[in-house]
Amino acid sequence: MRTLHLASMSALAALLTSGCGKADDTSKTVSSAAKVEAIASTLQACSYDGKPVEADAASLTGGAPQDCASAVTRIMGYTGLPANFVVVSGPVPNAAAVIMLDDKRVPRRVIAFNPAFMKAAEAQVGGSPWGPISIMAHEIAHHLSGHTIVPGGSRPEIELEADKFSGYVLQKMGAPLAEAQRMILTVGSSHGSPTHPAKDQRADAIQQGWRQSCTQSGGLECAGRKAPAAPGGASAGPIAQGPTAPLAATTPAVVNASVPARLLPAPGSIPFKYGRFIVDETGRLDPARMKTMEQRLYRLAKDSGVEMSILVVDDLKGLSANDYAWAMMRQLRIGKLDVGNGAVAVVAPRQHQAAVAFGPGLAKEAEFSDPNTQLVRWIDAAWPNCEDADGCAGWTDALFTVFDGTLFWAERSNWTIGYQSLGQLLDHYTRIKAERMRTKRPFSAATDQPNGNLVRVTGRITSLKSPTGYGQANERLLGGKLGYAAVSMTTDDGHDLVFYVAPRLAPLMPSGSLKDGARYTAVGRFQSTGDKASRQASSMWLFSYDAI
Repeated sequence: MRTLHLASMSALAALLTSGCGKADDTSKTVSSAAKVEAIASTLQACSYDGKPVEADAASLTGGAPQDCASAVTRIMGYTGLPANFVVVSGPVPNAAAVIMLDDKRVPRRVIAFNPAFMKAAEAQVGGSPWGPISIMAHEIAHHLSGHTIVPGGSRPEIELEADKFSGYVLQKMGAPLAEAQRMILTVGSSHGSPTHPAKDQRADAIQQGWRQSCTQSGGLECAGRKAPAAPGGASAGPIAQGPTAPLAATTPAVVNASVPARLLPAPGSIPFKYGRFIVDETGRLDPARMKTMEQRLYRLAKDSGVEMSILVVDDLKGLSANDYAWAMMRQLRIGKLDVGNGAVAVVAPRQHQAAVAFGPGLAKEAEFSDPNTQLVRWIDAAWPNCEDADGCAGWTDALFTVFDGTLFWAERSNWTIGYQSLGQLLDHYTRIKAERMRTKRPFSAATDQPNGNLVRVTGRITSLKSPTGYGQANERLLGGKLGYAAVSMTTDDGHDLVFYVAPRLAPLMPSGSLKDGARYTAVGRFQSTGDKASRQASSMWLFSYDAI
């Protein structure tokens, strides 16, 4: 991974809207100078095998090769999730997950393919079509999970997450386990690095995902010796063409029965992105009403990036509902990791427990709701009826109604990281204020205040317990229902900053707990403006961080 700096930039969005489709030669219509301006001033990329991506950022301008675009479409059809990236071509070694900044310095997620990628990747594994598919699924996983690709390299933890996702999807598409692992065992390194694990570890993560998918699909041969038939009757050999619509709209109805309809992964293994929004292990929820809610949650993920999973479970594996929900939040990697906009609701009616784990971003939107109490009340009122022969019927809608308020605010919140430094955010609103004073126009809360914007900052932690008082941490915001602590940072552009940190944030972060004196890049929602000259700290709600 490397960061490439260019002199200037302008609109990238139009360039990338070609996305998946017939390859076109952008160079015929865009001059070299315009291409340089069309690419962001920084490019960050994570390659499959850990080798540096040395392509000039301005060269990533082509439309997606047709074979790559078709394969991406097939893979996405098996995830049940909307794509949050676009696809381009360029002189990368094979394929790379890329983050670029557009003309407004808003990060855009991109997957870049070498035009000769498919044939070259197949040749590396003796002509097997599963080789390039496994690489594609890995790169897609980085973006679907909201992994932050930081300057200086990836991290072994998120590489294993992406590998597990690859194994999961390839099993759905009909790949035997050996074929799902073949590419990494061919091109991977025998020794781990600070950014990528050794190939044996990565092959093991692929195996975990493959077996988990097999078990959830009801396969009888999940040890890896023989792949069960893929959905739609595809054999284990050829790549299944698969669904092209979201699973939420195409999954067969779940029949009410005492046998669990689907199995969830056991808590504690390597996280990966899961492709369903509702799981009913009890088989008692109404299938048609589940389908309607699945479609609503799919649209929410597609339009805003917010993901919510509702799990009705038979067995909490010896955990409390709260601990189980948080284990599933980590395990299923619900929501986008960088902005924390995911939630997992766990309802265990036969154990009379329920809880919701909110990612730190979505927790702010649900701060004044009490879904745990409402869900237990639903169990008391609904479950005796659900155990009847015809299942929950209309009580299914009553369960989903518990989340209406949270979904309402999630749909209306901004989940795009709009600023790449605190100075950039504050300078922008200083100019806005000057313009408003000059024109004497009325104040608009929607456009004239920095509070509520998502911002990425980089700097060094100066205290794990911020001082309170004037110009420092607000004591009234500490503790409380969400249990916030305050941590201090000095940003690289010289601002003092207070992070309000939720207690459940650290276990979600690949880099673990914040460390005093360490450098991080972090994302959060801006809360208050300080004063740089007098060393009064600004503040933000912290949603994610990565060690540098």
